[in-house]
Amino acid sequence: MEGHASLIIRSDLIFTGRTKDEIIDGFLAVDGSRICCVEEGLDFKKYTGEHTKVLDMTGKVVTPGFVDNHVFFMGYMWERVGLDVSHVGNEQELLNALKEYEVLLKIDAPMLAHGLSEDTEISKDILEEVFPDRAAVVFRESREECCMNQKARERFGFDEDSCYAESCYRMFRELAGDQEYAKEQYMNFQKMLARQGVTSIKEIGFDDYYGFTDVLKELEEEGSLQHRVNLVSQPVGKGVDLEYGQAMKEKFGGDFVKFMGYNIMVDGDIESYGGDILDRYPDEERAAEDFEEPDYKGLEQAVLEADKKGFRCALHAEGDKAVRKVIDIFEKCREENGVRDARHVIIDMELIDREDIGRLKSNGITAINYVQIMNCYPQYENYYGLKYFSEERQKTIWPYRSLLDSGVTLCWGTDLPLDVPDIPMSVCFASERRFPDGEPEGGYNAQEAITPGEVLAGWTYNGQKANFDEDRLGTLEKGKLADIAVLNRNIFKEHGDRLKETKVCMTICDGKIVYQE
Repeated sequence: MEGHASLIIRSDLIFTGRTKDEIIDGFLAVDGSRICCVEEGLDFKKYTGEHTKVLDMTGKVVTPGFVDNHVFFMGYMWERVGLDVSHVGNEQELLNALKEYEVLLKIDAPMLAHGLSEDTEISKDILEEVFPDRAAVVFRESREECCMNQKARERFGFDEDSCYAESCYRMFRELAGDQEYAKEQYMNFQKMLARQGVTSIKEIGFDDYYGFTDVLKELEEEGSLQHRVNLVSQPVGKGVDLEYGQAMKEKFGGDFVKFMGYNIMVDGDIESYGGDILDRYPDEERAAEDFEEPDYKGLEQAVLEADKKGFRCALHAEGDKAVRKVIDIFEKCREENGVRDARHVIIDMELIDREDIGRLKSNGITAINYVQIMNCYPQYENYYGLKYFSEERQKTIWPYRSLLDSGVTLCWGTDLPLDVPDIPMSVCFASERRFPDGEPEGGYNAQEAITPGEVLAGWTYNGQKANFDEDRLGTLEKGKLADIAVLNRNIFKEHGDRLKETKVCMTICDGKIVYQE
């Protein structure tokens, strides 16, 4: 292989990912799409040729490319659809902006806008009056509220009282069905991911992606993808469609796109009393009103059937009772369908009872956690867990150390667009266990802190292992595909704000530079 490298990266901080601590002072060489060597020292001239590009990244961390194992492109697209009206200050300014925007739209196109301030008042029927012949929807900046006219209600099948992502699936269907628009948005989406060093994702689509898979296939075939995509389908309008899954499995099975199985919601979020927990909620009256018991029997049947067909299931369980029930279901899959390397997943796991941690490992279950979740609570004192649970129960929140020590494969997702993957920030949260305001001193449940290398392992090797890709991705070693990220600071030595301010300065996917600062 000497003299055939297309790219050489020199650094004193090469995080190979082979162990949580291995850092090499040396270089790696890339031949086309694959790594052809990783060596200590500076003797890389033997790999250089006339067209070899040599990059000196001394002082910067070179790491395997990152895996975000929980993203919604549809959500990303939804948050950016139509006109940005975050700048308007009153109803008249909003209407003026919408009227100017309307002249750019096709005759049958809906009027869509986003970013309206919660403080900007708007009359209930104003969109009806001004745009009687065009479907019109204006989303608040929270995305949990919107204003819409009757044409929009009829066209999209939801209303102001059901304005949340899963209920807007008809809107998603229409947007994704506009293949030109969907392709344009996906190109922007992957550029954003490349800036964050992300080279692989688990992409969650509602129902059958509403035709978006054709766009993805086109991007794959023309070689335009800048990251690898592990597709899963999340049932919303209908149940688990095994025939569809089989068709997608046959359609996608290449180096860049493959169909994995299904993502299924189990319970809601604990903060709004939707999570299924072993304890009582502090406000039992509100909990009785807002909590809906998950259909565990129906879930069990769906998962058993999917498992029997060889599909992986990723179940979203936030409360510790829901986590326990999901473990029971995966355990039953092994009992009834036989033990196999299924790598079923539990996502989120805000709480998990100590007794259940060992059951994850014994049943081969992968854990995916929103490692940046602390970012949703800028002030430590406002974190809901402080008011909801006793000090003892809080020790079961985000138990990263316990999970890793039990041998569980732990990796990360962002629930994008809930958050954008920010690996240095995640290292700060998981290793220091402090909220954005720097509190509490010493860290929240500090006994569950993990090292920067262990956090990176969750973004790299463990993330690829969750997707059955650890043999070709996730570490920097000879023969692996050249998916690489470079961070501009030594995240193993930085702390606090300096750590969080670290940026990705280069991203390489399949041996090609897809982002460079």
